[in-house]
Amino acid sequence: MAGRGEGTVRPFRLTPDLSLVAVLTVGVFAWLAGALLGWWRAPLVAWIAVQVIALVTVWPAWRTARMPQLAEPARRFWRSLAFGVTLLAVGSVSGAFDALAGPDAPSQRVSPRTIVFYIGTVLSVFWALLRLPGARRSRSNRLQYILDTGAVMVTAAIFAWHFSFREYEQWRLAFGTVLALGVVIVLSCVAMLAFVKITAVGTELLDRTALRILGLATAASAATGALAPALSGLPYVHGTQLSVPTACLLLALAADRQRRAAGVAVPPSPPRRGWSVLPYAAVAATNALLLIEWTGSPPLYLVGGAVALTAIVVIRQIVAFAENSRLLARVDHSLRELREARDQLAQQATRDDLTQLANRRLLQQHLDDALARFAPETVHLALIDLDDFKTVNDRLGHHVGDDLLVAVAQRLTGVTGPPTLVGRLGGDEFALVIAPASSWQADAAVQLVAEALHRPVHAGGHELLVQASVGLTDAVDTREPRELLRRADVAMYAAKERGKHRLARYEPSLDHDAHEYARLGAQLRRAIDEGELYLVYQPIVELPAGRTVAAEALVRWQDPERGFVPPDVFIPVAERNGLIVPLGEWILREACRQATQWQPRDGHAVHRISVNVSARQLREPAFPATVAAILAETGLDAGRLVVEITETAVFDGGVALDSVRALHGLGVTVALDDFGTGHSSLGLLRTCPVDVLKVDKSFVDEVTTQSDQAVIATALIQIAGGLRLQAVAEGVETADQATRLHQLGYRYAQGYHFARPMPAADLTRLLQADTPDSVPA
Repeated sequence: MAGRGEGTVRPFRLTPDLSLVAVLTVGVFAWLAGALLGWWRAPLVAWIAVQVIALVTVWPAWRTARMPQLAEPARRFWRSLAFGVTLLAVGSVSGAFDALAGPDAPSQRVSPRTIVFYIGTVLSVFWALLRLPGARRSRSNRLQYILDTGAVMVTAAIFAWHFSFREYEQWRLAFGTVLALGVVIVLSCVAMLAFVKITAVGTELLDRTALRILGLATAASAATGALAPALSGLPYVHGTQLSVPTACLLLALAADRQRRAAGVAVPPSPPRRGWSVLPYAAVAATNALLLIEWTGSPPLYLVGGAVALTAIVVIRQIVAFAENSRLLARVDHSLRELREARDQLAQQATRDDLTQLANRRLLQQHLDDALARFAPETVHLALIDLDDFKTVNDRLGHHVGDDLLVAVAQRLTGVTGPPTLVGRLGGDEFALVIAPASSWQADAAVQLVAEALHRPVHAGGHELLVQASVGLTDAVDTREPRELLRRADVAMYAAKERGKHRLARYEPSLDHDAHEYARLGAQLRRAIDEGELYLVYQPIVELPAGRTVAAEALVRWQDPERGFVPPDVFIPVAERNGLIVPLGEWILREACRQATQWQPRDGHAVHRISVNVSARQLREPAFPATVAAILAETGLDAGRLVVEITETAVFDGGVALDSVRALHGLGVTVALDDFGTGHSSLGLLRTCPVDVLKVDKSFVDEVTTQSDQAVIATALIQIAGGLRLQAVAEGVETADQATRLHQLGYRYAQGYHFARPMPAADLTRLLQADTPDSVPA
């Protein structure tokens, strides 16, 4: 907005127009002083000076109105003042003619023509003030301003009437008309209005110092005009010669101040006090005048004025009390909102956003309180972790996962109550603080939770089965909430390692297991980086001759400190800490590289190389791209690579199943490992692109008997044949098993009966000893 900016007011400098107005004003006052002392009688000199002063003052006001730094309302204000001063100059010429042209000249007479110009001047000033935007105030504040203005104007009217206007006859004799009295009264009212407008209401468009100077100009003009009766016996001295120079000099000073302050930001209006000294000062002044003039029958205007002022002050107090009541009501409302906001913040600080259960902070506070109040053996903590929750997010979307978490939270709070606090630690992990309670009561509470979660849960339009691993501990030898959380966490992971969907209670031995688990994980990371891992290969043979046609790559670890570490020890560690992803990539690359050394020639070959792939690897979205890159890097044909997956890895679909389909699209062969021991869903053979079924050893062990396992082995080869799948019998350990499997229709087998896992060099020698016969379909 124009008129706003940064900087400081330029220093005062005496300009030519301001110098001329000041010199002429001092000259007029000096001439008037000499006339009052009787030194000379030449009123024309004073009248000429007054007219020159008025005409010269038009220029500062007009120059200010043309400043582009001012906003349009401010420029319009100064244009109105310039027009008013122009009318004042014309009125001064007319006033000089009235005083100096006539049979009784010089005189104090004022013609109606002159009064019209003076009234025009007053209206111009009033219109300029009326259109000047004031600072924003409340309705109550505006009413208080009106009452304060009324009090000031009533007091001013009383004093003006008492000291000047009641000399009605002197005004008529001096000016020859009562219109002059009316003009002075109107000018006095405008002066009071201007004073209140400028000093009380204010504005943010004009410099405040300039506005105060203008208020002083109107007040001074009205005050000097009211002295007219005192000059009625002095025809050589006219009231206009006092009021016009005074007003013009102050107006020129105000215009100069406004020009020097142009471009400087006007600070916001200061907040107004809830009380004002004006009405009380008005009452005090009027009462003082009343006491001074008390003669037993005080003037009616004094009594009426005192009553009016008292009424105004009373009304103002009522308005102030009402405003204070509204302010107190707003304060009360604000305090209520603050309390509600504080309670809401406290709720947000201690509650989980999604489930509205207690969060980690509130759980810890509750544990602190319970440990301080109750015996250690009565404070129990259970951690509940949903098994395979990531599959829900991957397969159905995170919104369904969120709905599932909310449903589980409601299920937990529905089956628990005092003294149990249910909370969510984050992700799919929940916690129960059970205190005070005995061990059997804690076990019963956890059992209720397990039974509640066993029932299907409706989430996001799906009916889902939820399984959870639970770790439970008590505070028998600790008072630290963090230690309780650690123990419950150790017990929960022990439950997962035991097969999931289980409850494990904390025991000190679990700490040793957890420590060993972490230590083994760190050593496995080092082993991957330093090349301590190696591959062995177990042949897959063709029945009945036993000729090697394929091989399965198996990883082994020879640790410098531990010695040989079995795969069933370190593979679960890799699954848990995520190392299975880089480990599996290394196995895949090494197996493919070795397979290229066994290219088919003269019938002696490993036609396919099998690599086990974990569920964690399949859930990596980039896994198919990794396989494709390794095939390209090693030069192995995709049809010679077999990825062995478990039924559990793809049973729930999602990203894992998408990865298998992408691998199959690359031309990679897919085998279901340990078939028949997982979920055993025959529907999986329709949804998952499978090429090979690897029948688990548990069905092969009893294949030579009339056991149930033998029946299943027979059924599986019939299913494989019907679906045009290859079947490989695993774990063949005797010649009778091999013979019986061949009789049932099995054409491929694997086991110690044929060969144990061996290094690549040994398998190469074995291949050289084989004779060519046939190759698998």
